[in-house]
Amino acid sequence: MMGRNGLAIVALIVAIPVCGAFAGEPVPRPAVDYNLTARTAERARLSLAHSHGWMRVELEQLGVPGTFTGLIDFTRNRMLVMASLPGLDRMAIDMAMPADFAVVDMGGQGTRTGVDIVAGQPCDVWRAQEKRSGTLIDSCVTEDGITLRAVADVNGKKTLIFEAETLERRTQDPAIFKLPKGVKVTRVPGGLMDSLVPSLLP
Repeated sequence: MMGRNGLAIVALIVAIPVCGAFAGEPVPRPAVDYNLTARTAERARLSLAHSHGWMRVELEQLGVPGTFTGLIDFTRNRMLVMASLPGLDRMAIDMAMPADFAVVDMGGQGTRTGVDIVAGQPCDVWRAQEKRSGTLIDSCVTEDGITLRAVADVNGKKTLIFEAETLERRTQDPAIFKLPKGVKVTRVPGGLMDSLVPSLLP
């Protein structure tokens, strides 16, 4: 069975919709194709690729076998999750985008609070509030909409979600955002994900 921690990390990094509880400016969304690598608070190695509203996430967690892959369709607000583990490598879970997870594609409204440099790239620090939990998120976003770092404010404590280490802007192969041939898709009801994918925000 797919590990709960692996699924939770994949979902967390990719999918927290941070919305406009703050009156402010529209937070930039990705305007270019890119790929990046990042570190997470869960000692995982993360690789992201983005193109035309799609995101591919590949995650390797220290001490956990296999690679978890997520294919995100932001237009439908859904995610396909696969794992390179025996018995699971020909199956993908189709799930609704969780509402309480941090995003690399923020959207919504936010307030600019400063500037920084992450992975050698200048970025604006945006503060916004997740609409359901009320969690404050500080994200460093480039002018062309690439989120390089996301930090959650949990009970007054700053909690890193992810931080980019490398970034490359280049055209992505459309094939990497599609399921491999022969992979069976299993749809998971939204309520079931509450038990399968616990939030990593305390």
